[in-house]
Amino acid sequence: MRLSTLRITLLSLTLALVVLWLINQKEQTDSSSTSDKTSEPYHWSATQSTTWEMSRDQPEKQNIIQTATWHYNETTQLSQFTLPMITLITPNTLTIIRSQKGQTLNDESIQLSGDVQITQTPTPDNHTAQKRNPSTLNTQSITYNASQAELLSRDTITLTQTNSVTTGVGLYANLESGQFQLMSNVQSAYQPNKSNE
Repeated sequence: MRLSTLRITLLSLTLALVVLWLINQKEQTDSSSTSDKTSEPYHWSATQSTTWEMSRDQPEKQNIIQTATWHYNETTQLSQFTLPMITLITPNTLTIIRSQKGQTLNDESIQLSGDVQITQTPTPDNHTAQKRNPSTLNTQSITYNASQAELLSRDTITLTQTNSVTTGVGLYANLESGQFQLMSNVQSAYQPNKSNE
């Protein structure tokens, strides 16, 4: 039995369609199993972001976080950000924290690194309009544990206050009690105010 050219062409097309269908089914199966294995946890990113936190119970307290970039991984609860500026506003002080980079771990511990600067300025109270000088702390890295209200650093610390500059290596500070301790190599220079002649 001899096959005509038309039958050979139809048979070839049918076989080609079956082969294409089988290849397509295999690729769909492979891609679905691959996407199941490599599915990424939920992430989000923001650029030039500003976040405000205000309490209904204490409306005079505010936290403002500004970043150039902010990346968040929900699974690991890890945030990474660049050029963070954290502003803490209370009735008595204005605190501004800046650095080159930062990250949070488990949404409670904040690690800042690269030219960290913390400036705290007392706000004038209602009875005196007198301006008070800020205190500034400079270091290369610092960790803030929110649940324990503690600041920790192993790097060199420079604390500049009115009429004095203090340096040391390592820092432990409890923000609730207001106590802080420089751990080693502490040096201080005091310059009294010169009276007007």
